[in-house]
Amino acid sequence: MKFSNDIYEIIKTRRSIRSFNDKKVSDELLEKILQTAIWAPSGKNYQNWQFYVLKNKKLTKFKELYGKFWKYVKPTLENKLPPKILKLTENFFQTTGNAPVVILVFSKKLAGEEYITSIGSVFLAVQNLLLLAHKEGLGTCVLGRVTEMADEVSKLLDANHLEFLCGIALGYYDKEPPAPPRKDGRIHWV
Repeated sequence: MKFSNDIYEIIKTRRSIRSFNDKKVSDELLEKILQTAIWAPSGKNYQNWQFYVLKNKKLTKFKELYGKFWKYVKPTLENKLPPKILKLTENFFQTTGNAPVVILVFSKKLAGEEYITSIGSVFLAVQNLLLLAHKEGLGTCVLGRVTEMADEVSKLLDANHLEFLCGIALGYYDKEPPAPPRKDGRIHWV
């Protein structure tokens, strides 16, 4: 895979990766990505994002928990995905694609802050992280929040004072998936 320093190419070539190889991701590279990702804009400059980097035992425990998410997600996908894709999706929920790292993303609850501003700020930093990881040759896949399991995720990390928003599976990958086409009619000039 060829990686670019051109921000336009980085944005256009980033994909959600659902299968990772065994190559380890160095802590130094993770630190570089995270320390740069947090330069995102945030409402009132609260910088309310919290990133938990899971490896080893905590990662194993999270993967077990993430496998349980499937029972909540499957009913919404059964009639929307072909059987083959549904099976691949279920496998991803059971394994997180063998990602060597999962980063769990939380929002610090801020009294008086609008909810949309609070979570929006966090997702600006998440997008930075996704693009930086891609620039460094790493694949990522955002693991959506499952409301029914959010408390269990927070409990796993003793982060009950925070709101769980999503996870990010991260690692090196061998094969780049094709680009899905962009949908028309999403930009309006008025």
